[in-house]
Amino acid sequence: MQNKATDLFSSWAKKGKDEGMAEAHSPAVNKILDRILVGRESDFDFIDAGCGNGWVVRKVNSNPLCKKACGVDGAQSMIENARAIDPAGEYHLADLLTWKPKNKAEIIFSMEVFYYFENPDILTKHIVDNWMKDGGTLIIGLDHYIGNPDSYSWSEDLNVHMTLKNEQDWIQIFENAGLSNCESFKVNVSDKFAGTLVIKGDLNP
Repeated sequence: MQNKATDLFSSWAKKGKDEGMAEAHSPAVNKILDRILVGRESDFDFIDAGCGNGWVVRKVNSNPLCKKACGVDGAQSMIENARAIDPAGEYHLADLLTWKPKNKAEIIFSMEVFYYFENPDILTKHIVDNWMKDGGTLIIGLDHYIGNPDSYSWSEDLNVHMTLKNEQDWIQIFENAGLSNCESFKVNVSDKFAGTLVIKGDLNP
């Protein structure tokens, strides 16, 4: 029987592994955020889907155009760590498939989360319908995808479900959820790494 990803990450957070995850993901995350924030002129609200210990929320909250950034995660210890680091921040312990924000946001971000869901199309549609403002953007980063063979064993290695899809599959999921201008690109490609796959789409641009 496979473990729940939220239980796995909660156990990691208790061991302090959340800091290492943040450090490992930061090069890709920084480039993804630059893609949507550099040159932006209008203010925005921001939601991090699967926020871990909240480091991206805190980073984005420091942007002068950010009205409010919040995070949501299903791993209890991750949210506990986020609240301990940033007591004034907004962090929600909830199932991403059912949680709805009080106010929709212009930017929805997620890093290394969507493929843990058996039906990422359902998650994407839920986010588009309930989290996003018209004109908003959904952007996600993925290291587990067809095209990065180093990631193919992760599900078995960790004994958790992971949905393995290719670049076009993910674009199709975004389009099926009602997003436009859907595109994909990769960041941090090197001789040793196929790169983080980034999928981006807009709602009623």
